[in-house]
Parts: sequence; C-alpha cells; structure tokens
Amino acid sequence: MTNVLKQLVLYYFIVVLKKCSSYTILHPDFVIEYFQERNIEQIVIFACWDNYDVFNHLRGVQKGNKRVSYNEIQDDMRMDKILNVNYYKIGVILDLDCDGSLNTFKQFSSARLSFNESYNWLAVTAASEVPIKQLENLPLTIESELSVALVGSSSYVLYDVYNHAYRHGGLINVTSLGHWDASEGLKNQLTQYKYTRRQNFHGIPLNFSYVLINKPEPDLDTYLSTPINPHLDTMIRFHYALIMQLKDFYNFSIHLTKAKTWGYLINGSFTGILGEMINGTVDISVAPFQYKMERLDACEHTVETYVVKPWLIFRHPKKSNLRNPFLKPFRPNVWWLTLAVSITCWGVLLIIVKLEIHYKGKREQSLYTDAPSETALITFAAVSQQGLSDGPKVFSGRIVFITLFLWALMMYQFYSASIVGSILAPPARFIKNMRDLANSDLQVESEETPYIHDYFKTTIDPNGIYLWEKKLKPSPKKKTWTTTAKEGLERVKKGGWALFIDSATAYKIIEDTFTQSEICDLAEVELVSPRYVTIVTSKRSPFKKMVIYGLRKMVESGITSRLTNIWKHRRPACPESHRSKPVPVGMQEFSPAIFMIAGGLILATCVMLSEILTSMRRNSSQKFFCCNNAKFEETSEDTESNLSV
Repeated sequence: MTNVLKQLVLYYFIVVLKKCSSYTILHPDFVIEYFQERNIEQIVIFACWDNYDVFNHLRGVQKGNKRVSYNEIQDDMRMDKILNVNYYKIGVILDLDCDGSLNTFKQFSSARLSFNESYNWLAVTAASEVPIKQLENLPLTIESELSVALVGSSSYVLYDVYNHAYRHGGLINVTSLGHWDASEGLKNQLTQYKYTRRQNFHGIPLNFSYVLINKPEPDLDTYLSTPINPHLDTMIRFHYALIMQLKDFYNFSIHLTKAKTWGYLINGSFTGILGEMINGTVDISVAPFQYKMERLDACEHTVETYVVKPWLIFRHPKKSNLRNPFLKPFRPNVWWLTLAVSITCWGVLLIIVKLEIHYKGKREQSLYTDAPSETALITFAAVSQQGLSDGPKVFSGRIVFITLFLWALMMYQFYSASIVGSILAPPARFIKNMRDLANSDLQVESEETPYIHDYFKTTIDPNGIYLWEKKLKPSPKKKTWTTTAKEGLERVKKGGWALFIDSATAYKIIEDTFTQSEICDLAEVELVSPRYVTIVTSKRSPFKKMVIYGLRKMVESGITSRLTNIWKHRRPACPESHRSKPVPVGMQEFSPAIFMIAGGLILATCVMLSEILTSMRRNSSQKFFCCNNAKFEETSEDTESNLSV
C-alpha cells in the first residue's frame, strides 16, 4: 500500500512539473498580448518542447484567435515553405535555450529571407541577460523586428534588438522594451516611432550613387552643395541637398560613387545606378528616377520630391504675308463691298457732273474739263481721307460728296482701330501643340541628356514618334539632333529654332541672355507631361522606410519647398508693362507698303516714259508737217512767178 501511494505521489508530481514547464518557457497570454499589439494573427514557433507542452501552448494561444504552427528545430527545415508570408506580417517565436537555435537563424538567412518588417521575431530564453554574443552576427538592419524575452518566475523582461546596418559594419543595439506579468499584462516602454528612436546611425557609411551631365567645377563637393549656376544638373544637386539633410537627420556618413547613367534595360540587364543596386554596391541613389514599368523590379521608389517639366521652347514666329497688316483688318467680302461702293459713288458723281455741264455749261475748273478722272480722284481721296479743293456745285452732287466722305470716315475708323489694335495686342499664337510645331518651319533640337535618348527609343506616344520622324531623325544633311543647353538656346534666341529642354535648365539661361521682348515672344509646347521623380533604394532595401520617413518630414516642414526656391529657377515673366511700350513695326509688316509705293513709282515712270515718247512722236510729226507746208508754199510761189513772167 505504501509503495502504491508513493507511485501515485510521484506521478502527480511529474504531471505538475509537466504542466508548470509548459508555462515556464512561454505563457500563452503573453504571446497573445505581445502579437496582438503588433497586429499579427499568424504565428510560427521553433522550439524543442515535448508534445504535452506543445499541445497546452497551442491550445492556449488559439483561444486568442491566433493561427499557430509548431516546428521542431532541425538541421534541414524548409524555411521558405514554413515562413511563407500569407499576411503582411508573421510572428516567429524561437526558443534560444534549445540546441540548434542559432542554426535556425542561419537557415533563415540561407533561404534568402531578410530580417525585415514581414517577420516579427520573439526570442525567449531563461538566461538572466540578453545573449549578445549569439545575436551580434545576425544580419540585422534598422527595420528588423527582433525582441528578446528573459523569462522569470512569473514575468518576462523584454528587449528590442537591432543593428542599423550589419552589412556596413554596424553594431548590435539592445534597448529595454518593457515587461509582462499575469497581473498587469504587457507594458511597452518604447512608444516612439521606430525610425525616430533608431535615428542615430553613429556615422555608419551608406553607399550612394549619382549621375552628372556637366563637369563639376571647381570640385565635386562644391559643385553639388553650392547653388552656383543652379541650372546645371538641377535635379541631381537638388536631391543631393535632400540627402545631406537625411545625413544630418540620421547621422550616417556617405560613400559616394559616380555612375554613367541612371540605369536602362539593355539586353535583359540594367546599366548605371540600377545595375549597381542589383549587384549590391549601391544602397540609395542621389539621382532621382521617374516611374517606369521595367524599373519596378529593380528598385524601390520613395517620396515624390521633384517635378521634371521638359518643354519644347521657341520664339513664336510671326505669321506675316501681304495681307498683314494692311489688308488684314477687313475680310475679303468687306474689301469687295468697299470697292463696289467706291465705284458706285464715282459713277454717281460722274453722272451729276455731266448733267451739270449739260445744263450750265463748262467752267474753267478741272472738275468740268476732265470729269472722269477728277471724280475718280475725289472718290479715292475720300476713301484715303485726303481733301480736294474742288467739288460739285449742285446740291445733289454735294450730298453725294458729303455722304461719300462720311462713309469713308467710318470705314477708316474701323480700319485704323484694327491696325493699331493688332499692333498693340499680343500676337496670335498659331503653334498650340506638338503637331503644329512639327508641321511648322521651325528647326528642332534637343538638349543632350541620357534620358532623352531613352525616351525616343522606347516611347509609344504617337506625338513623340511623329516629332522624331518629322524633325529629329538624323539624315545625311543633319548628322545630330542634340546640342548643349547654351548653344540650343542661342539658336532659339535668334528665332526659327525650337529646343526640347528641361525648364529648370532653360529658365536661368533665358533670364540671363534674352531681352525682355525675346522673353515675351517665347512659347512652350508640351511633348512629355510633367514627370514626378523620386529618390530610389535597392529592391527590398532595409533603408526604404527610413528614407521615406525622413523625406516626408522634410516635405511637411517646408524644407523641400525652400530647396526648390534655391535650386529651381522660376519661369521668366513677360511684364504687363511690356504691352504699353511702343511696338516697332518690322520690315516684314511694312513690306506691303514698300511694294505698293515701289509699284506706283514704277508704274508712274513707265507712264511718264510713254508720255514722253508720245510727245516726242507728236512733236516730230508736227515739225514734218510744218516743213512740208513751207516747201509747198515756196514751190507755189516760184510757179506763180514763172507764170507771170
């Protein structure tokens, strides 16, 4: 009986120990509260517990509506299958007191899984302090989520463990996170945003890459950081200023390298900065990137901090011909009606003058001696606002005369007002879009930049293709279609040229070199819509959210707006006072008047010569007739004298 009682007591003691051991390593309520605070519903456990402990623990955690799976620590676990993230985040519990627990970390890294925010690690141990030696070689980053729970008799002490950048020589950081006990629950002391409390990188170097189009002068650091000639490499230098703000914000150092291009997909692989990111030599770009579908698999975009606005800039040509401006005020039907009214008035005046001559006889005035031409001159004088000293005497003729001048006065008011208004008003812009520009007589060039070559090679925009085929495509007569910004804008200044250029580059040169009148003549046509660009990080970079947080802080605080005012030049404005200044009429506008007076002089000269020839012939014929008469008279006199004799 005594032996049986001893066996029962021993069995009861073993059962109690089993039950106590299942709660000694990890209490289900602690697991529920810990992962509930992090909004995690799926949990994976790596441990070496016996079946009884596993059963009790899983049953306790599942009461909190958590999905839990248990995995015995082994040497050949399929981490990519076990830790397949079906949710945004997954919780991972690891018992550090089990044999092979560190091998679990190695298998995790060997499966090319990262210690990022997708995996929220909770490492538990019965040790009295955090096992730093075991954790310091883990490839942790600033975004890692690893907590260590030191198990006590009835409570847990929690620590936050991370490394700013293990790959860059960073050191492990251990920060007190809080504690948990059954009576008070979970107490979290780290209430700051993660990237605020992990803000200090302690000077760890990060790898950056940049692209420059122009030669940095006098040296690279001065060129990138000083706003001298800010129109050169504007968006790269603007974003370098943002990177320097991030450097001060996070206290990291910069290892800067230069790339040839941003990065373009050639024969299935990326060149430039993107190629270096894929190779792992670059973490963050200084040069901003625009969104392109093929780049989404190579980099991570952050915050839109800059807008690239390329334009086709040109001095708008003046549409001048013989109708401008002398024939422009009236439409053709109005001119024909004016001619008809003038002829009618001339005919009426001529009839009245003829009737006056018939009834009152001719007078000495020229109006009555040469009525057709004089009445025509009266009509022309009225239309051209000129006066005459002569006019009809009868009342009917004077009524026609006055009516003619009043009609001519009103017509002249409309005509002159239209002429003056057309000169003072801004010239009409008939090139309003890219198609109009491509079909015009303007020559087109582009600023020499790497991304413009990529645009015309890859664009499917019909407008871009049309402009390339019509204006930019090289030919035997035109070897190149690109130029420097300075040379291209010099041609634009002379007129007859359009330049495809980034507005940030063009505006500073235009303001420095163009006159006010030339600035007011400028027009812009959009070929490519404004593009938002961002700083990018390498794909799945641990620094992505860190950069996003820092840049958003700068946007909200107005730092980006201030830097925009420093680096990005405003568009030169055409002042309102420019319209009030006298507008000189050019030779093209005045040429119809020159042609008209030249034609009149030539016609008058021809008529004068014909009159001289006619007069000379008339005089010679008169002399011949007079000589013949004189000879005839002498002959007759001789005949008479002979007869008398």
